[in-house]
Amino acid sequence: MKLMSEINSEIRQPLQKRSQEAFARVLQAGREILEEEGFPGFTVQAVSKRAEVSVGSIYLRAPSREALLLAIHAQEMERMDAEEIWLTPAAVAPGGARAHIEHVATKTSAQMLDNAGILRAFMRRGPEDPEIFERGRTGSQRVAEQFEAALLVCRDHFRHPDPETAADFAFRMLYSMTARRITHGSDFESTRPLSDEVFLQELGRAVADYLLGPS
Repeated sequence: MKLMSEINSEIRQPLQKRSQEAFARVLQAGREILEEEGFPGFTVQAVSKRAEVSVGSIYLRAPSREALLLAIHAQEMERMDAEEIWLTPAAVAPGGARAHIEHVATKTSAQMLDNAGILRAFMRRGPEDPEIFERGRTGSQRVAEQFEAALLVCRDHFRHPDPETAADFAFRMLYSMTARRITHGSDFESTRPLSDEVFLQELGRAVADYLLGPS
């Protein structure tokens, strides 16, 4: 997945401070529109109006709506990457495997939910946009590797005979449930109310029970 620093061939980076500030407003405006309206509402004209930057100035930096979308995607993925400090493997205190696993699971899912607006726009756009799909796949696999490494510090406590498979499945379970909630809402599968707080608690417990056995 190309990050913001790697798409200079598509985005003409501004050099002057005033131009940099204007382009930052463009990216922020585009992000807000994607969160609120999704890709259908994401037009250069709409971004121009919200950012108070002329359409011509936007096209001077981004040659197309698609290039602007990819620039926003790269910026948002970099921002979320920098937040994922809980996925750094760390030593676990004796008897602390369950707390460690629940922490990693709930923080990972919570970050996705905290960014639901922008992730929803990209997740829904992915099936129609091969570049967004590929970037999303690469990004998810990268998070999976970090998530699994963070869980595998507890591998000696796992009940599963294959710890690597167990950690991989735990991520698939967490990602699928959280992504479904983001794209379809909290009441798609059931009419029973389930707040984000309870969802995270139950998901953390489910991952820990799967790996360690019931508490």
